[in-house]
Amino acid sequence: MDRQTVIQVSSLSKYYGANSAVEQVTLQVKEGELFGIIGTNGAGKSTLLELLTGLRQPDEGCVKVLNMDAELEAESLKEHIGIHLQNTSLVDKMTVREALDLFQSFYHKKNDLDAILDRLGLRPYEHKMVKRLSGGWQQRFALAITLVNDPKIIFLDEPTTGLDQQTRSEYWEILLELKSQGKTIVIATHDMGEAQRNCDRVAVMRKGKLVSCDSPQGLIARIPSGGLTMEAVYVHFALEQKNEPAFTLPHLAEWVSFAKFTDLRNSLSVISDR
Repeated sequence: MDRQTVIQVSSLSKYYGANSAVEQVTLQVKEGELFGIIGTNGAGKSTLLELLTGLRQPDEGCVKVLNMDAELEAESLKEHIGIHLQNTSLVDKMTVREALDLFQSFYHKKNDLDAILDRLGLRPYEHKMVKRLSGGWQQRFALAITLVNDPKIIFLDEPTTGLDQQTRSEYWEILLELKSQGKTIVIATHDMGEAQRNCDRVAVMRKGKLVSCDSPQGLIARIPSGGLTMEAVYVHFALEQKNEPAFTLPHLAEWVSFAKFTDLRNSLSVISDR
């Protein structure tokens, strides 16, 4: 049976003056998918997430999430989605439990906070000040906030940036468990390895445009030279648009910026093979 479409994006654009942060993006996300959005810094990933969640209004196009207009029905939509917070400074002077209680008070539907604390390993830090959590626990705390209303869809913006390999692996284990429970997860990342290992489908963005969207295997199979990794996918689809040379100096800088949290050795081998 085909899964229900829970996110429908049609010709979506957002401009800041003469610059387009998101330009004519059209895509769908199915119920229960772990959907990745990849691209370098400035590719439009964060702006797209803000448009999908109703935090920012589009200049053109439409976003439907759970059959609700993300712009016109944002208040109703927020009851059914969870959004990862990049900056938790708002609750720095609260304990973990106090902050979770606060955010849960914003919703009609309530999740079991004790179960969230236990599953995310936050129980020992329940009465610790949020600002005193380490980077990895800050990210788990941010994920806990997204779960306080038992959302149907979870939106995450670069949640594993700056984490060590073990902490990233543990974080992804939690996401995969949530997916197994029927949650739909949309995650923006520039870690190509994570996207390849864990995402059902991946949208590749560059300079606000959606340049390709498919399963990791499907994207890799489209590369004429037979690339084997999502790093190669990004080079092919995002860095070689409009017959541009594969590696001018600006392209090389862009490549290194998004590969910083991937296996640099594999990245360099892709470059040398081309």
